[in-house]
Amino acid sequence: MKIALVDDDAAFLEEFQRLLSLNPREKGITVVSFSSSNAFLSAPLASFDAFFLDVYVDEKDGISLARILRKEMTNPLIVFVTSSGDKAVDAFALDAVHYLVKPLDANKLEEALGRIQNELEAKERKVVFESKDSVVSLRLSDLIYIESFGNDKYFKLADKSFSLRRSTQELLELLKNDPRFYLLSRSYIVNFSYVEGLKGYFLELKNGEKIPFPRERKREVSEAFLAYLQS
Repeated sequence: MKIALVDDDAAFLEEFQRLLSLNPREKGITVVSFSSSNAFLSAPLASFDAFFLDVYVDEKDGISLARILRKEMTNPLIVFVTSSGDKAVDAFALDAVHYLVKPLDANKLEEALGRIQNELEAKERKVVFESKDSVVSLRLSDLIYIESFGNDKYFKLADKSFSLRRSTQELLELLKNDPRFYLLSRSYIVNFSYVEGLKGYFLELKNGEKIPFPRERKREVSEAFLAYLQS
């Protein structure tokens, strides 16, 4: 795990490294510290697995940095760190993995690292589909939604699309232990991690698409999405 730590408080940067040295995960973690937002933005951001951002850094606060990361990367793993909880709503609106309030302690750091590890493992989970003509392997973290046309399924991924002939029940069985995926209707299985929000009777996706759902299911869909965000 490679972490970018952005904070202009030298004492906190030192304390973070001290607490990390006491953590059982420490041997598998590399931390690169940045004391300014400009230095951070000049770094190869895609080389990091996760980002610990101080909410108050300098002229670009942590919330602004998170918005930049979201534009440049797909679902970056972000943990906000601050001495105050007044930005928590903004932080979780940006799909933060965790929100830590200073002073940091070993248990809080372990909780954040555990959440990041779970997210990284979920990102790497793959499924394989075989057909008469080919074998298709895909990472579930790249799968935005599946659209049904009978047993013909259209798979929309972050970087490509393809179709396969599979039953909905077979797909639900493959995805049943992954909380990101939700049976929105008879036509769609959607990955909640790509959902920006609900508007009317549509899910608005981060790529700009809108997916409809039945009017009578609005409350159920809203509760399911909220439960996903809270988890």
